Amino acid sequence: MDARFERYIENLRTVRTLSQPKFSPDMKAKELLETIQSNAIKCFDYMKENNAILNELVFQRAPAELTSAEIASLQEFADKMFNYASSEDCGIAYKVYSLLLENARIRGDKPAIVRYLYGKAVSLHYLNVRGRDYAINPYGTQVRGLFQEGAGYIAEYESFDKTTKGYIMRCLGNSRMSMPRSTPEECTEYMKVFDKAMGIITDPYYHQLDPDLPWGKFEYAMHMDRETLLSYLRHHNDPVVAAKVMESAEAIYRDRVLYKGEEARLQNWRVSYLYKAACFHAGRCTAREVVEELLDIIHHTDIQDYSDTGINKNLTAVSYLMAYEVKMPPADRREMACRTEEVMDRSLRYLNNVPQNQYSRVVSRAVRELVEMQAETGTARRSLLNYILVAHKPTYVHSMMVAGLTRMFVKQMLKKSPELFVGVMGCKTVEEVRRSRIEICELAYECGLYHDVGKSYVFMYIGNNYRRLLDEEFTCIQWHTVFGYELLCNVGGKDDLAPAALYHHTFYDGHGGYPKNYPPCPAGIKPIVDALTVADSLDAATDNIGRCYTMAKPVDTLLGEFRAQRGTRYAPEVVALLDDEEFSRDLKETLDETRKSVYLEVYHVKR
Repeated sequence: MDARFERYIENLRTVRTLSQPKFSPDMKAKELLETIQSNAIKCFDYMKENNAILNELVFQRAPAELTSAEIASLQEFADKMFNYASSEDCGIAYKVYSLLLENARIRGDKPAIVRYLYGKAVSLHYLNVRGRDYAINPYGTQVRGLFQEGAGYIAEYESFDKTTKGYIMRCLGNSRMSMPRSTPEECTEYMKVFDKAMGIITDPYYHQLDPDLPWGKFEYAMHMDRETLLSYLRHHNDPVVAAKVMESAEAIYRDRVLYKGEEARLQNWRVSYLYKAACFHAGRCTAREVVEELLDIIHHTDIQDYSDTGINKNLTAVSYLMAYEVKMPPADRREMACRTEEVMDRSLRYLNNVPQNQYSRVVSRAVRELVEMQAETGTARRSLLNYILVAHKPTYVHSMMVAGLTRMFVKQMLKKSPELFVGVMGCKTVEEVRRSRIEICELAYECGLYHDVGKSYVFMYIGNNYRRLLDEEFTCIQWHTVFGYELLCNVGGKDDLAPAALYHHTFYDGHGGYPKNYPPCPAGIKPIVDALTVADSLDAATDNIGRCYTMAKPVDTLLGEFRAQRGTRYAPEVVALLDDEEFSRDLKETLDETRKSVYLEVYHVKR
């Protein structure tokens, strides 16, 4: 492998260490701030070096010009970058596999085409973001298309070597990836694809041809994926689907002692739960038995275990527990109320003790599932939103800053133009606005605090400070506004917090920003969203302490940009506040002093 790739990997790991510092509670405030700032500057330098390496060796390479040695080096690099949910750099793996695939097509090398179709598809699958019902699935069609193309080589199966045959079977098994499965019609379509793939994977003809291929693992992975239909069964009484899920649960349970260690991604911790849940939907056991099984899993897990499996057992298992608790008879629910409440409190303590800056993809997904399940079962705790933020320090710092700045802007707007807020919080007159100014300011603060809560879906990209973001990653990040909207609707913020999350990246005039193709922001929240949009840009662009992926702009430079875009990107009424010398001076002081205070608070340093 090219030594420059080794350098990239070394830089990547160094930056992750620098951008996730762990501080002693007794560290002096000045030392902490200087360390964060120094680390940010170092990260920026590493990022420039990494971008140069990638530009030279990946982004600017013509597929047709790659030599055999370069192909081998790129392949080794991509394989090091990608390891499913534990990938070093899934995005770069995707880009390298894409480059290698184009080269293989030019050369007409079918074995290489199959291998790189699989690599490109599976890395894009892990790069992609998806909503719970698959309504948000920006790269789902592309992922399926790549897998299906690879599976199409089954027609020439006998002509390939064993390694290529394995990739054909993997593509075939994954041809159901990213398929929605929330309605009876979607499940029917999913089953057709599943049954076709499973029919080939279990066909004795192929087993006799290549007995050494890991057929058991292929089947196991297929059965694990079919268990995702449990989510559908929690909302639909469907005996046909329940029987299919039971069939997979029995197969997984039978093989539960297999595929451990290196196959941890197959999520063996869920096996006993999956079996009990499938039994419930097939009418073989009660909801209470499912809950008892989950309680046993949780209670036998160390509350200080922050491995991926520990995170799933301490958090994801709780979300499953809530789903089946509501299906128990009232008498069982009353009898078990203390135990289930204790588990919920335990999960909050667990989250509160997540090691500083340790917020993996697994934590992100687990917390999201916990909040979604609470909302679905009618037991949502708004306090969980805070835990989503607290466990990811950079987003928490930004959210607290934006909350304070939004309140500051709104407070000044209420002084100068209270008529702008008629309609907010049900106020029908200017006088009602004046009487409600404290409540309006607090609403502005909450909108700012939770505006980025949807980033819990894309934390794997937030603070990606070792290279520039890929276009594909930025597309995924843009969906955080919609994810945040859905999450906040589920916890009772449909009329205020949710629209603020949805529209804070939309231009004032509606002709730019994201998300696109949504109706205009509701008038009853728009003045706060207008202030939030400026506050968000202001903090993001001027953070000179911990923003590792760029260098902060001087405040005066940024104020000039606001003025240049008033009436288009930014609301004139908000930008006009910046022409007030006293307010502008206070704003600069607030940015400096408040930011220091917030960093100290978030990183838990005694002052």
